[in-house]
Amino acid sequence: MRISIITPTWNRATTLKRTLESVESQTLVPFRHVIVDNLSADDTSDIVQFYQKRTPFEVVHLRERDHGIYDAMNKGTQAAGGDALYFLNDDDRLLAPDSLQLLAKALSHVPAGIAFADVTVFDPDRGTSKIRNHRQVNRLTLAEKSICQQATLYSRQAMELVGAFDAGLRAAGDYDWMIRALVCHGLPAVYLRRSVAVFTAGGISSDPAMAREFRAEMNIVLDRYFSPEVRGRALRYRRFWRKIPWGSHLCPGAETADRLNVTNRIAIGKKLLPDPLQLLDF
Repeated sequence: MRISIITPTWNRATTLKRTLESVESQTLVPFRHVIVDNLSADDTSDIVQFYQKRTPFEVVHLRERDHGIYDAMNKGTQAAGGDALYFLNDDDRLLAPDSLQLLAKALSHVPAGIAFADVTVFDPDRGTSKIRNHRQVNRLTLAEKSICQQATLYSRQAMELVGAFDAGLRAAGDYDWMIRALVCHGLPAVYLRRSVAVFTAGGISSDPAMAREFRAEMNIVLDRYFSPEVRGRALRYRRFWRKIPWGSHLCPGAETADRLNVTNRIAIGKKLLPDPLQLLDF
């Protein structure tokens, strides 16, 4: 599987170096790495040039003005090529050398869909980390929160079917895309119960100072796809029903549409096996 990695960046030379090193460490060599640089004024160009010289894969440095992260991601998508796309921000990193390989194995089960896993959220202010898992994904959980972009490997076919990220959004464009993919188009997905990336907290979607603006944007996205009835049921599901076995079936008002085309896997050695926790559905 030919996987292209896309990294939007802007004046993050210090953290970008660590991001690139995590890509270099992968046992599955990327097909191409597209770095979309919003005319950084720091040492980004020097770091990318050095990276280009030492890697066995193609590195494309797009240095031009963009209109936000989703505009940059769309530009990277057009330049990427390959069978699958992985978006890695300039202050995040792949967790382990086999992260990309495991995501590729998961995606091989649904070559026209997406694969996603868990992420480790790092708080630079406190120096602490915690796992954000995505084991529960259905229409009701998506009406409450998204799947981390850093946890997701997108097939080229899925990107072409669902379309570009909404560049008019500042922080919820990947959330909007995920709802279109899993809810509107019913694309197949595989969830891997394993952390594959380190996501650094503190961006627009996690900074408390920006929380109100981000939540307002999420509500704009939610209003596009979910009725007040579904959103109300999602709230009740989050507060109670998701915590018990078969909660999505037992939640009052449960609908067939609440069940998305998602299967769960765990990694044992070099194999991906069905996750027994999926049978309990909580």
